[in-house]
Amino acid sequence: MHDRRAPGMSFLATLVSAATLALAAILPAPALAQQAAFTRVSGTFGTGTMPVGRYEASGSFACEFDPASSHWCNGTFEITERDEDCTNSFASNGTLVFENLQLSQPGSFQAYMMVRMTDYDVLPRQGGSCEYRLTVPYQQELVVSVTWYGTGGTIQFRPDYDSRGNPINMTGSFSAAKDQPPPVFPMTVQSVITQSTASVSADIRYRAQDVGSTGSVYIFAVAPSTLVKGGDDPKAMRLGLAKGTAAGKAEVPVACVLAQLSQAGQMVAVTAEQLNAYLTGVLSAQGASVAILNGVPTVTVAGATFFVGYGSSGSSMINTGINRSAVTVPGSLVCDPQPPQTGWWWNPLEDGRGFSLEVRGNNLFFAAFLYDVSGRSTWYVSTGPISLNGTYYTGDLLSARNGQTLGGAYPGFPALTSVGPITIAFNNPSTGTIVWPGGTVPIQRFNIVPNGLNLAPVAGQPENGWWWNEQEAGRGFFLEWQGGNLDIAGYMYDDAGNSVWYLTTGPLAGTESARAFSGSWWSFGNGQTLTGPWKPNTRLSSNVAPVTIQFNGVDRATMTLPNGRTTNLVRHRF
Repeated sequence: MHDRRAPGMSFLATLVSAATLALAAILPAPALAQQAAFTRVSGTFGTGTMPVGRYEASGSFACEFDPASSHWCNGTFEITERDEDCTNSFASNGTLVFENLQLSQPGSFQAYMMVRMTDYDVLPRQGGSCEYRLTVPYQQELVVSVTWYGTGGTIQFRPDYDSRGNPINMTGSFSAAKDQPPPVFPMTVQSVITQSTASVSADIRYRAQDVGSTGSVYIFAVAPSTLVKGGDDPKAMRLGLAKGTAAGKAEVPVACVLAQLSQAGQMVAVTAEQLNAYLTGVLSAQGASVAILNGVPTVTVAGATFFVGYGSSGSSMINTGINRSAVTVPGSLVCDPQPPQTGWWWNPLEDGRGFSLEVRGNNLFFAAFLYDVSGRSTWYVSTGPISLNGTYYTGDLLSARNGQTLGGAYPGFPALTSVGPITIAFNNPSTGTIVWPGGTVPIQRFNIVPNGLNLAPVAGQPENGWWWNEQEAGRGFFLEWQGGNLDIAGYMYDDAGNSVWYLTTGPLAGTESARAFSGSWWSFGNGQTLTGPWKPNTRLSSNVAPVTIQFNGVDRATMTLPNGRTTNLVRHRF
């Protein structure tokens, strides 16, 4: 958003047979913190693709608030803009306050957004491209019309006009995840970034359980490899792909790498083990003040996102997720890690095997559904703290045995066994890479129905993600809706104690205030194993047993199992 124009910006694949989607599993997360304090709102916005001669913009935002006490949502946004006179674009970011965001019940209303960012000048160059120069910080209030469906919504910003008199119409969509844990540790940031220099500082407070221990504070960045000395070294720690701001290019094949600023003022690639500490000592209740950038030439750090974290070592700080991003410096290539979307993921070249994934606060819950060497369906799970704004995870991949069957009584918690390590790195909210005992697997979000990922939610649609009965830990269900169509997998055990999964899909029924689903569980076999090559799976049965779900709200439901037995489900707030 460029202030001289003051536009009314809005902040915020292919058809695949459901029979080939045989996706993931659930176990209850280990005893992670259950206290929740925030609702997190995230969304995207844009003008759509516009021809040269018309202003074009797209971006994303995220904010957090407690709707029980306020209609104010505080957060950040990023935006890529192309001036109407330019063929190239410019990426920038800032902070926002969303006022009067009423999410207690479905409806339509007017809201306001106060944004704060750095303005820029546009200097035309020969050939049609432009130079964008940062100038001064400013703030602007925007008026938006909001329609809220219960778990997601749409936004329409008040129309404005560019310098040529063309109308600027921006729309967007957003979702809300309630009862989110607070940030991993408190931090406030102050920054002044201009075309020539960048200065950023932060005040942090340590977690209560860490006060009194000895540790180190680290300042580091995720930066485009082209900006970093040693960024193209195979040993550099790669963390997704940079976003390009040239017209029509949302992502370019430039890696984002872990880096630190050397004493000579050069960005240098490092591994987690090689991180140099900013300070080391006893962690006090007063916290610490850190200088992240101190008058550094902006060109040296353009496009990098800087983090602050602490721990007993650099690798411990990264692996346990005790870090937070402080600032993203605008640039033509930008590394701005964003957490993945909750839902079904897959590798299109390996249909029949897939993944269910959710990030909640500072933790990830992941499951993979696939097959063992005998052809029987099986699943694995991993859960724990996630790092670098929810984009990097490392942990143990676990198998489970001797838990609850589809229609049986609860026998107690299953036995867990590690089958090896797993690392997941996300390029953006919809693509990533898994490294596990089966090798390296690129993954992406899955369309349940054609264009499903872009469909607006229906009114009264329940929440996507993990569901369970808290009294029957070890068995669970992963649900995702796209435009009113449900894809659900049940992760449990057969009569012999082996892990097994079932799948079904279909339209959401019922009324806005009492949604329901009815179908039959399907079973699959003979597909791809954890370490074996791809081979097609087989649907073994289209009627393992009937299943009906009556939703009593967006996060509560009653499921009817075989023989008429019922179980009460709630959203799993791991």
